[in-house]
Amino acid sequence: MEEIHPLIEKIQSDIQEGKTGEEIAEILTPVLENDPERASLVVEALAKIVHLEVARTLQHLLLVQGEKKIRKIIRKSLYRLKSKGIAVEGMPTEKESPVFRPLQTEPSMGFVGPFDFVGRRFLMLVIPHTGHGLTVMQGIIGDTEGLVDFSGGEMTRKRFKMFFEEIQKRSPFPLVETDPGYAGFLFAQAHRLTLDLGKTPPPDYLHLRSKAEGMKKEYGSPLIYSHIQEEEIGGDERVLSRGGDLLKADVFTAWRMGEEEIRPYADEIWEAEESKLVLNQAQKEARFQEIYQRALSDLFPEEKRSLYQKRMEEMAYILFKWRREEEARIALAVALDLKKPARLLQPNPFLFQLVVRSIFELLSEAYERKAKDFSLIKRP
Repeated sequence: MEEIHPLIEKIQSDIQEGKTGEEIAEILTPVLENDPERASLVVEALAKIVHLEVARTLQHLLLVQGEKKIRKIIRKSLYRLKSKGIAVEGMPTEKESPVFRPLQTEPSMGFVGPFDFVGRRFLMLVIPHTGHGLTVMQGIIGDTEGLVDFSGGEMTRKRFKMFFEEIQKRSPFPLVETDPGYAGFLFAQAHRLTLDLGKTPPPDYLHLRSKAEGMKKEYGSPLIYSHIQEEEIGGDERVLSRGGDLLKADVFTAWRMGEEEIRPYADEIWEAEESKLVLNQAQKEARFQEIYQRALSDLFPEEKRSLYQKRMEEMAYILFKWRREEEARIALAVALDLKKPARLLQPNPFLFQLVVRSIFELLSEAYERKAKDFSLIKRP
């Protein structure tokens, strides 16, 4: 019963806010369609809320629900409400064909894109309505920022098709279709983080929150583990050793550390390179390695490693859906290694190369400026 308690509380809150039975039924319809076991518990629990709008909610659900078992439970709940004094209009029996035959509801759709280097990604949730258009919700969510941007509203199917094609055309990487319950879960997670950070969610999200979060399901583990088993990858040092090569892949080329956090280590590398002390190449290399190792230790404490672990699990899922299975396996190997304590002598190859690349991108800019300044010096 605990698993449906938040949903029942929300229905009670919606009734107090003046929502109609039809509006509440629209929120509940995805639950009935996607999770029949949970649906039975919800419908039974509704009979305990003695209110006219609950009866209207159940009557509307009876019209659109095709599952015989659920219809039977809806009827029982309606009769219970009637016995408690709630006016319940006549209902067609199971032997009769209802005068109104609902149109078949199209499935909802979820779409998600890859992470960028600051942990942001694009997310879309599309909920069709019987006999008319779609509710389309789109946003940018960040794993350290929450809801960065959000917009949504009604669209015709024709307009949505054109809109989606345009998004795919403009995006550097194609969106992948995912479970709509997962899209709802990600929106709910981002909303919760937004509140935890003390920020105000976008107005459009507050308006459409019930639709987005009405779709969510709870997930015990990231979706990639439904496609690649942890046992296949965990402990495979050969696959893990290729983690650094992922940064050469198109989807990771923009990944780097923030300038402020990496600059102190880049400055140390610069000083070691420019030092007036006579150091041979082996000594310089040893000094560089010491700086890289310290940067890894300072910049990736346990909490940050956990953040990157989750990012890499999600990226493995995206790569798998793009049919880039070998890269997906490497990304997952990187993620599984990040679950373990950091090892000084065997650093995570992806994070190590990320640090090195971030440092040398800063240094290359500094060398370019130095060369430019030198070329502007006038010869006597």
